[in-house]
Amino acid sequence: MLGQARGQFVLHIFLSSIESETRLYKEAAYTLGGGICRRVVVLGLWREGLRTHESTDYGLEIRRLITSVRRLREGSPLRSVSVARRVLALFSLIQYSVYCVSSAYRMRPDHISCHNSELLPVAWVAARLSGATLEYLPHELEARRAGLSALGIRTTAVIERLFIGAARNVVVVCDPIADWYRRVYGLTNVRVVRNVPERDAVRVRPIPEGGFRKRFNIPEGARIFIYQGIFSAGRGIEILLETFEALDPSSCHLVLMGYGDEKYQSLIDEKVGQGKNIHYQPAVSREWIVSYSACADVGIFISERASLSYRYALPNKFFEWAHAGLPILVSENLDYQSELLREGGF
Repeated sequence: MLGQARGQFVLHIFLSSIESETRLYKEAAYTLGGGICRRVVVLGLWREGLRTHESTDYGLEIRRLITSVRRLREGSPLRSVSVARRVLALFSLIQYSVYCVSSAYRMRPDHISCHNSELLPVAWVAARLSGATLEYLPHELEARRAGLSALGIRTTAVIERLFIGAARNVVVVCDPIADWYRRVYGLTNVRVVRNVPERDAVRVRPIPEGGFRKRFNIPEGARIFIYQGIFSAGRGIEILLETFEALDPSSCHLVLMGYGDEKYQSLIDEKVGQGKNIHYQPAVSREWIVSYSACADVGIFISERASLSYRYALPNKFFEWAHAGLPILVSENLDYQSELLREGGF
């Protein structure tokens, strides 16, 4: 395991803009702070408003590539042409793949950690050329993610089946997902590391700008429900908005805390603009998440058509709500979370 060798250099590869990757941040802070790693670098994708190079206060180095598709500005005629965007997206993926491989070859890390199935072949090439060991850290059950088409499911399964055997360790977030990887791919090197908050992050502190009730002018008698995380397909965002929009503002309010793609952010902004009982809280740094969660009365997460990945999932919000002292409400089709709630008496 990585912890057996001290002073290692780890290169992480993500298919994201590295804005709220709490699992990565916690791992980097722990390994750097404990002397397990001498250097930790993460490669990601740039978007407008972010820096291409930055470092956190605990030493994580973040490198973002400006790809062709990310150069498009609002108002560009290409943004409205789906074919052009798809071509640019494919070219950008090739650009990013070359960037990852060349960066690994130049930096010569001891370990390469791949967090997305789409990048597993790229990480494999990067590891082979740089002499690094390959670690695979899927954040969910990749081949059964929400929103994947039938072709996407088959493609992901083929990629994993071809390259997952090259990983020294496969690290997942909960036991049901680990069992699936062991059973389907016949693996014996699957480890479980739950995405729990750090000890310092679970202390509930007063919010400097005031809690939700004060800031959003929520009546004392109204119950505050909080959804936190990514705003994307399969997470029941539309159902939550429709449900709370129809409820009496004197009894129930919904706070959505996080970030997401343009479609869902626009939908949320529209409902918030109506000024009734739906409110938006931008994502906060990980040391403040539990404190903000504690401003609500109930944590809520539903899925209308839960993928197998969601059914088995154990997201960090589950632990954050538990530490905040909130009762938790999930839909019955989120099997593992439902089971834990019944067993734990939340």
